[in-house]
Amino acid sequence: MPRFADNWVVDKCMFDYVAGGVCACCGFPHLFAPGGLEGMINAFSDLETDAATMELNAAKASPWPPDMRDQIWSDRLLLRFKMKKEMKGYRNFLEGVVKDGNDGGDDDGGGDGDDGGSGVVDDDDQDHDVSDGGEVDINDAIPILEKFCMNELSPRQIQGIFQLPRSELTEVLNSKYKICSAFAVVFCTVVEQVANFKVTGYPTDARSNSNGDNSEEIFEQNLKFKKVGRGFCVDIITSSGTINEKVLRMFLQRMVGLAGPTLLARAAKSSSSSSTSEGGGGGSGSDDDDGDVDGASSEVIESRGPSFRSDRRVVRLMIARYWADRLIEKYEEVKKMKDEANLRTIENAQVQ
Repeated sequence: MPRFADNWVVDKCMFDYVAGGVCACCGFPHLFAPGGLEGMINAFSDLETDAATMELNAAKASPWPPDMRDQIWSDRLLLRFKMKKEMKGYRNFLEGVVKDGNDGGDDDGGGDGDDGGSGVVDDDDQDHDVSDGGEVDINDAIPILEKFCMNELSPRQIQGIFQLPRSELTEVLNSKYKICSAFAVVFCTVVEQVANFKVTGYPTDARSNSNGDNSEEIFEQNLKFKKVGRGFCVDIITSSGTINEKVLRMFLQRMVGLAGPTLLARAAKSSSSSSTSEGGGGGSGSDDDDGDVDGASSEVIESRGPSFRSDRRVVRLMIARYWADRLIEKYEEVKKMKDEANLRTIENAQVQ
């Protein structure tokens, strides 16, 4: 088994947990959940799973000591619960971009209907009228944001957005989601595994939706890690120093996926043999329906032990969100500056 494989994750987590422990505030969160771990799992019934019993069985089959296991699973579910609640914010932003683009006459933003080689967006050339309060197609935000990045941001600014030191992910887990228990040990180790994912020899973790959305898969394939300097990054700048439009569009397609409807892409239902080969903790095909969202450390691949596939997907999701948040900040900053400039122009015209 190569280094950075899933068994390595288990061994490293056990060592780090025993050596370092956890802080007192996160010591035994399961003691405060009525019904223990089972009650806690049932309490998160609105998570992307219809198999609470499978979740519980998977937790009991995990390799962790009972107290560590309960901490890991409670915070694993809590993290995804919090992240799921944030999806609405991305949808609201993208809908606002589409409406701003239509109001400002930038709704086609130079989009040519080409999917940039990723095969996700194929309806950019359709005319979606949102002026009458109809449903907004957030895919229409892709060419608008692409035009914004190409016209309003310099290559240096773009490169500054699309990089992330490895340690920043653990800081986000701690400061934003308030998680610093045993799951933080697992999370930190999985981040290191993602940084060295090519060494494991594992196939792509991401799944394509049943509707053909493969933006998560393409994002995973484009994600890189540089040990010196940039950390996690994508090749957003070409060798000639210009913005790589294909990579930019790839990320914008992934950004649309952050708005849901699911936290992680759900594959179409498959046969029970498929679920056995992928692992699901309970050996049922229903795990394919929830995209392994909550069965991270329970997956069993043959006899080699647990899989951290779902945790790796969450790490990559956090990377995509981190970059999306920074892009949103830039967009709102430029929009505010333009609004203020327009307001001053109007005020000057009125004075004259």
